Amino acid sequence: MNGISITPDVVRGCGEIIAMAERYRRLFSDYPDPAAKRNRPADWDPLNPYRDSEYEDDDRYHVLQMAQMPRDLALTILKGIATPDCDLRNFYFQINRYDIGDYILPHRDSLQQGLYMLTDSEVDGLVVQSGPGRMEFVPDRAGTLIEHDPAAWHWVDPVRDHVRYTLVTIPARPPARRG
Repeated sequence: MNGISITPDVVRGCGEIIAMAERYRRLFSDYPDPAAKRNRPADWDPLNPYRDSEYEDDDRYHVLQMAQMPRDLALTILKGIATPDCDLRNFYFQINRYDIGDYILPHRDSLQQGLYMLTDSEVDGLVVQSGPGRMEFVPDRAGTLIEHDPAAWHWVDPVRDHVRYTLVTIPARPPARRG
């Protein structure tokens, strides 16, 4: 298992991104989706260690995916994380909003992702497996990029401080143009 990489000051303009996300609050999708919960099989196990949280409906948070994002917000996000030599053709991003009490259960992912923290908190953040049998709490620091092995267990405890915003990307960083 690969360790965890924490890179501060990667995102420019976190405050502007958050202000715009708040303006578009009504566009965020809520999780869990009531329809998905009704359609679960009888043997549904929310603690299945092989589940991929991208399709998980036992978590509680709000998402604004790139395809539903207003152009001005998407451009502000790209201005905050991309460089002029980026190739954005195969790059995905979404904003996650966690209101007080929201959370994501322990899970592993199938794809390498980047987690960019957009808010600051001493008590809220990400808990991530940093090695065999080792869990690490990474407090929210606006502008920080966290990269970890997709097979590492990770989660967000119920948010206590204030509204929490993160940006999730696939791949972890905008790829550079080739040749």
